[in-house]
Amino acid sequence: MVYYRKYRPQKIADLDNAKLRETLTSVLSSNNVPHSFLFTGPKGLGKTSTARIIAKVLNCTNKKGVEPCGECEQCVSITNGNNIDVLEIDGASNRGIDEIRDLRDRVKLAPSSATKKVYIIDEVHMLTTEAFNALLKTIEEPPSHVVFIFATTEPQKVPATIVSRCFHLSLSRATEEEIVHSLRRIVSGEKLDIPDGVLSAIARRADGGFRDGAKILEELVSVAGDKKITEEFVNTYYKTSNVVSFVDGLLHGLQDKKAAQTIQIVGQVLEQGMDIKYFMKEVLEALHELLVQQVGITGENFTTKKTDFTFSLHDIALLVGLFEDAYKESKYAVIPQLPLELAIVAWCSQENKTVIPDKDPGSILLDPRLRENDNEGNNSVSSFTNKNTLDSMLKKERNLKVAAVLGKAPVVPVAKKVGDTSATQVDLPQKGERGASLMDNIIYKVKPYNHSVAGVLRGCLIRSMDGEKIIFETAYKFHKEKLDEFKTKEVLEKALREITGKQMQILIELKK
Repeated sequence: MVYYRKYRPQKIADLDNAKLRETLTSVLSSNNVPHSFLFTGPKGLGKTSTARIIAKVLNCTNKKGVEPCGECEQCVSITNGNNIDVLEIDGASNRGIDEIRDLRDRVKLAPSSATKKVYIIDEVHMLTTEAFNALLKTIEEPPSHVVFIFATTEPQKVPATIVSRCFHLSLSRATEEEIVHSLRRIVSGEKLDIPDGVLSAIARRADGGFRDGAKILEELVSVAGDKKITEEFVNTYYKTSNVVSFVDGLLHGLQDKKAAQTIQIVGQVLEQGMDIKYFMKEVLEALHELLVQQVGITGENFTTKKTDFTFSLHDIALLVGLFEDAYKESKYAVIPQLPLELAIVAWCSQENKTVIPDKDPGSILLDPRLRENDNEGNNSVSSFTNKNTLDSMLKKERNLKVAAVLGKAPVVPVAKKVGDTSATQVDLPQKGERGASLMDNIIYKVKPYNHSVAGVLRGCLIRSMDGEKIIFETAYKFHKEKLDEFKTKEVLEKALREITGKQMQILIELKK
């Protein structure tokens, strides 16, 4: 049996979430146990396991305080999944109104042997609107012998009328310490010799889920065979041994604005076989650490190490935006690392001045609208008093900087209206937060239709344009092939028609 099933918590004390243990102990020891529970949270946190534990507590014939004994007929049958009074229903495959009507008829029947009849509905958000409506009255006033327990990973899809009738427990992602606590039970049960340092390394890769942690441990044990599982073994197997040094080197390259050196680090990351999205996530986490240091947040949830980086809050905000965009676009990119490399070039190639008119260098986070004065009268970013304004300004500046570096084209006539040849690219009608260049406007129009083409355009230039045709220039053959595709040209023609009001021929040429 796989680890996460074999070592599934069987009583309240086995739960690795301390807050959940405390809450359940308090609720289940009272005289007024709720008739409907709702467990929400990401996958692999133990929602279904907790539901089974509640079913045991309610039906155990030999309880020790609040804890089920785990040995009586009711406890054993619930553990084995064959208790006829504890029904687990998959909301995804029993989501219609007919299934819920059938359930509503069956709840009236008294339990055959248990004290309480328990209905556990997993992924309850998958029920249809009609099914929820049919269930509503039943969970509001159920028979005294019935308890409903709902579990879902998407609480926003559960109607508020259902949520309001349930005792709601929201499970957050497990901390590293909680996952290590969970893994220790497995290590002890399997009699494995694995140090806590290795368990911590596994916990960091588990993405906040107990089940994922158990699966990673089982995978490592299977692969290791007779070898000792060490941190080095874990890092080698997942090809993350040098991730910290790679992230550090990349940030130093960005700080010094050395594009070639920084892109070489990306190449080394790929040579190691490391997933580029995982690497970008690590970079974003490092930037988050720098942000926390800059604003002076302390506490056990914000343990940071001293660094020699000199990024300002303004720099960090722009870098986070660039790397977040690169992370999202890598999913659609023909070459997964290309969005990251373009982000690096955009950052390293920018001038040490802002491209927003009437703004001093690096002053965006010290804008009077966004700052408060401290007690001594010094200007300080003590709080983000207008987050929407901040986000809007940062996004606009980031888009303009990327466009200025990667989408900059010669200033050529682009008519505001047919027949008007006096306008230039910067005279293009603005909408939302688009940049000022023609290339930036084209990318803005193309991106909703095809992310991949928008990414390719960021590495191209507009060589020339007249009233009848436009010539794009690219340094890469595969970019030319992509832009020469019939469907791609259709999208580009539509974008140009919307921007200029003209039907233009599109030509793609390789840089000589």
